[in-house]
Amino acid sequence: MEGMTMTKKNWTNIVVLGIGFFFLFTAFQTTGFVQTFTIKSFFSNCSNVNGSVRDGGIEISSSFANKIGYISLCIIYTFAAIGGWASVSIVAVFGPKICLIVSGSLYVLYIAILIRPYLPIIFIGAAVLGAGAGVLWTAQGQIMIQNSSKERMGTTSNIFWLMLQSSLPIGGMIFFAITKINSNANGCISHTTNYITFGVLLALGIAGILVLFFIQKSSQTAVSSDKAGVNNDDDETIATNPLLVGSREHDIVKETRTHAAINALANAVKLLFTFNMGCLCFTFIYTGYELNFWSGVFGTMIGNMKAFNTYNIGIAAVFVGIGEMVAGALFGILVKFTNRFGRDVVVLLGMLIHFATFLLIFFNMPDSAIINDKGDNKGYLFSPSNIYLVHLCAFLLGFGDSIFNTQVYSLIGVLYPTDDLSAPAIALFKFFQSLTAAVGFLTSSFLVLKWQLLILTVLATTGTLSFAVVEWKHNRMSHNRMSRMSAHN
Repeated sequence: MEGMTMTKKNWTNIVVLGIGFFFLFTAFQTTGFVQTFTIKSFFSNCSNVNGSVRDGGIEISSSFANKIGYISLCIIYTFAAIGGWASVSIVAVFGPKICLIVSGSLYVLYIAILIRPYLPIIFIGAAVLGAGAGVLWTAQGQIMIQNSSKERMGTTSNIFWLMLQSSLPIGGMIFFAITKINSNANGCISHTTNYITFGVLLALGIAGILVLFFIQKSSQTAVSSDKAGVNNDDDETIATNPLLVGSREHDIVKETRTHAAINALANAVKLLFTFNMGCLCFTFIYTGYELNFWSGVFGTMIGNMKAFNTYNIGIAAVFVGIGEMVAGALFGILVKFTNRFGRDVVVLLGMLIHFATFLLIFFNMPDSAIINDKGDNKGYLFSPSNIYLVHLCAFLLGFGDSIFNTQVYSLIGVLYPTDDLSAPAIALFKFFQSLTAAVGFLTSSFLVLKWQLLILTVLATTGTLSFAVVEWKHNRMSHNRMSRMSAHN
């Protein structure tokens, strides 16, 4: 077997990481999916009759209340993008486990704020959470790569993704049950329902943080480019490119913490200007914009349509999560197929699934549903809109999202297997993903549905093509390396 064999400790760390993220993101993904609608209800629909409401001493119009959730999500992902650059140095200095626990606690803090939302605190909490999010995902990616062998990278990525995304159906069912029992005649979320919803999610988030304490320090990195013959992103980029050779000339143990932090940040900047990373940025950008669409916009659209009951937001979240889980499980089982035919084939399938989904959404849901409260209920083809088709689209959104993210993680793990490169690579992934998600949430406050879908279609096309270019180049170089090894033997 090429490379280091995965030990029991490696597998245990992958599972513990997955369980911790399951609880934490049962809380946060559900929060993101419903918060625009719940915040709007808290500040306007259920509490005012004159078109405005006072939050403390602040006068809030109903139209602005409709956008608070989008704005807070925009702030979260903007600061996540900015914090992603610092996250490389922070993880290098403090280590991934401590970073997971501390940054994960910021997610819990934000959920606690939404139990009784107060406008300035929402925005401050969003900024703090965003700054921690970049650290969380950089640390998560480094732990994944440290505990995964080259041959098992696809398997471990899919196992983690399956455990992570199983959180959304659970969160969706919780929201469905709470809103079904505490239904409101005017179709909004009452204050009592808001308290219960975010109180339950807060408890789940705390449970996730406690689980992360059980991650063990990996005794060895399961993937080793030196011993396994793994060639990361470009042979030229790492082995011969003078920009990155320096990262292998220093022993991290002997470096001061300041030197480690500067070195990690420098590697991220240098890595950005390599060919493979430049191409993958287009894929990262698409994952960010479609993250904004399925995680924040889609649920809000359902809540804004007058013919649909509020609890359908929870049902849609369940179907998104099921789609994520099915794709993660399917391509975990078919990892040999992926290794044989290439990740580019799988990503192409994800693109086609999303294209079909965007078309169905365009035909079934009204343009104004993104920003209008209880507005039109007619799509371009279906009148009235079909709730069963909405849930099918939710499933397909999750299925395609899972394909893109698992294949991106798998490719990053193979291209950048060492600690000095894995953290910068993951940080760049999360930077572009978060920045684009922030732009998406900002545009969602004024762009109607058809323009959102057009942007998604263009980005999906460019993201898939750029991913394929990198995959083809990696496979060609791997084939050439194998041929040279055979010739020497």
